[in-house]
Amino acid sequence: MPPAPLICVNHPARPAFAACMSCSKRLCQECATQWDGIWHCAACLGVQRSTTVRRSPVPGWLAVIVGTLLILYASAQMMVWSSALLAGLL
Repeated sequence: MPPAPLICVNHPARPAFAACMSCSKRLCQECATQWDGIWHCAACLGVQRSTTVRRSPVPGWLAVIVGTLLILYASAQMMVWSSALLAGLL
């Protein structure tokens, strides 16, 4: 006896084209949506799109602080060097 064909969860008259990688529902071509190379049903796709990755602002602020300190250090060194150069000329 041949195996029964897999059918779409939403459309019983249509054969299944793909399976949702989140909930494993069988989907026809109309119901399946590929996002980032993975097939999803409409409900799981909505959940995937609504989630956002929150990143900490700390590394960005540390980069700004370190950059500012490097600029201040370089400016101070230039002032010392230029004052020593001018003192030698006078």
